[in-house]
Amino acid sequence: MRIIIILIITGVIMNAAAKDLKVLMIGNSFSICVGRNLPQLVAHEKKHNIELTSAYIGGCTLKTHAANLKIAEKDPKVSMYRINTWDSKDLRKRGTRKGNVNELLKNNRYDIITVQQGSYESWDYKFYQPYADEIIAYIKKYNPQAEIVIQQTWAYRSDNARLAAWKMTRDEMSEKVINAYNEFAGKTGFRIIPVGEAIANARKTPQYKFTALSKKALAAFVCPDLPPLAHDPVGKYSWQKDSRGMSMKIDSIHLNEHGEYL
Repeated sequence: MRIIIILIITGVIMNAAAKDLKVLMIGNSFSICVGRNLPQLVAHEKKHNIELTSAYIGGCTLKTHAANLKIAEKDPKVSMYRINTWDSKDLRKRGTRKGNVNELLKNNRYDIITVQQGSYESWDYKFYQPYADEIIAYIKKYNPQAEIVIQQTWAYRSDNARLAAWKMTRDEMSEKVINAYNEFAGKTGFRIIPVGEAIANARKTPQYKFTALSKKALAAFVCPDLPPLAHDPVGKYSWQKDSRGMSMKIDSIHLNEHGEYL
């Protein structure tokens, strides 16, 4: 199943006739997970090359991206984004710096540019507009040749506190996220990279049956030991030092290694 999903997701990116693709992702922490495996997959395939650039701010929504474009038009030197680059021709060649989306669009010609909504506003289409249209118009002004592709997000793990606050289950969030992105695609005509659907489908398989650990069970872990990740493609654990010593940090929204590979 993993191989099938990888081919689907990679196929959306690599479906152009050209053997070399220059791709820009305008997103947030839910977009950069692509950089972990996609350049290596392309390099291993040996038929194409991809130069992948990520412009992200953690938690950034379409509303904030649109506002940042206006800010950078007035002050081209602002550097609110982390710019990461990967190149399948040389996997050791990875760059990271600060910058803005405006200078990337004005100084480069991309084949594909992906956009995505911030995860906590991704489940309701009312949060998408008019900001998405503003971003699309700016992209088309400076990179009219680029295909704009929608990079879908996914539902949080079932123990995430926001789900309880929203009175929403994980599967309900997943359905709403997919529906909102489908509405976005339907109104723009853009293709979707179906990451959220892939996560939802994986969660239906026997190997991904997540049950949240109790506070007592979590307290039994001693640094550096961590709970297993294999029960859900979303969610990470880590140890952090604070005033009480080492405390376990629970991330129930980002993809773990299973999810990133998927």
